[in-house]
Amino acid sequence: MNKLKIFLLLLLIPFLSTSTIAQLNLVDFELGGSASKLSEQCIRLVPDRQYDSGSAWYKKAIDLNAPFEMEVCLVLGSNDEEGADGIVFVFTPFARTGFWGEGMGFAGIRPSLGIEFDTYQNYHLGDPAEDHISIMANGETHHAVSLVKPITVPNLENGERHPLRIVWDPYEQLLNIYLDGELRTSYNKDLVTEIFQGNSGVYWGITSATGRLSNNHDICIKKLQFAAADGLPTLDLRSPKELMAKKEEKE
Repeated sequence: MNKLKIFLLLLLIPFLSTSTIAQLNLVDFELGGSASKLSEQCIRLVPDRQYDSGSAWYKKAIDLNAPFEMEVCLVLGSNDEEGADGIVFVFTPFARTGFWGEGMGFAGIRPSLGIEFDTYQNYHLGDPAEDHISIMANGETHHAVSLVKPITVPNLENGERHPLRIVWDPYEQLLNIYLDGELRTSYNKDLVTEIFQGNSGVYWGITSATGRLSNNHDICIKKLQFAAADGLPTLDLRSPKELMAKKEEKE
């Protein structure tokens, strides 16, 4: 990025509508599938149950022309050898839930960016044997086409909380992923242009699934800093039938 562009972006900083939320209210999330509230900060995306799925989507769209930072804790159960499948942080201008199982709610969403925390080895997807992180695009879960190939990490299925920070710097066009206090992986591209087809306003959510093997998959949200996207409605993932029923109740 040239110096003039950086200077112009810095001039815009005071005018960006940036919000910082130290403790989020879970009413700001749309829960889907088996997702349920555990506490004022924690959501169980899926229980330790076979062939299940769940998601939590933040209802307000964020503007990727401004910085974005999230601090959470992941708890991916304590079934190590018998656990699966993991979670994906999904960013997309047109929020919907993708395919479950090995797709973990991300597969099939286009355009999209997915940050995957995978605890099960799917050989046909090019997974390593160890738990791993990767960055993927457009609902494609095979690592042959991942934006960032799998980065192995220490065991995530140990029942412990794993602190996670996701940081987007639009001025450097840099996405950094920190897990357990360490920088694990980065991606340096113009997300708005190259991933989201020119849409700077995106929704984000956390999706998860189990298959033949399972684990509890929990997320505790600590902090969110973002600029709200103008012109995008509050997210509502209910079907047209559900929305009509709700409207009839009010009438």
